[in-house]
Amino acid sequence: MKLARLIATLLVPGLLSACGGGGANGNFIDRMFSGSSGPTLTCPDVSKVGDVSRLTRFVPGGHDLTDVTFEAAVGQLAGSCSASDGSVVVDLKVEFIASRGPANTTRKAPFTFFVAIVDKADNVLARQEFDSGVEFPGNQTRSSGVEELEQDIPVSNPLQGNQYRIFVGFVLTPEEVAYNRAHPQ
Repeated sequence: MKLARLIATLLVPGLLSACGGGGANGNFIDRMFSGSSGPTLTCPDVSKVGDVSRLTRFVPGGHDLTDVTFEAAVGQLAGSCSASDGSVVVDLKVEFIASRGPANTTRKAPFTFFVAIVDKADNVLARQEFDSGVEFPGNQTRSSGVEELEQDIPVSNPLQGNQYRIFVGFVLTPEEVAYNRAHPQ
């Protein structure tokens, strides 16, 4: 997959910041990174957005299980962060897992996902979308891929990365969100 760079430059009272969305459950950087002799650096929390962390894509006009082209989910979130001159730099890895549906003739699962950063008050500071996808080589019906992203969050105090949260999810149509809500997992 590709390496993308997301840099936000939004002026927020007293500091500069980056990207945003809203959501729930995830597992990422709940730990603190520290240098050998300096103060402790805290990293932003990274989470999947519940209603848009999975995707079922149908052929146009299709609504039953034989019309599914693929299903995909945001998998593991991993990464690290570091302090730089006036910013927190987050190196993020996002895993995507996909299953090929009976209506899939291309052996591909193309999708768009977003990465968003919010502040402590849940204000969306920036949001960016990325086109991606998973291929199904040979006779595989399940496959996965990893997107690597670097995000620079300009801040007045680069040691306070925990003042921000990063959200990841699929860009879905209203019908796809309704399907996810009607078919919880």
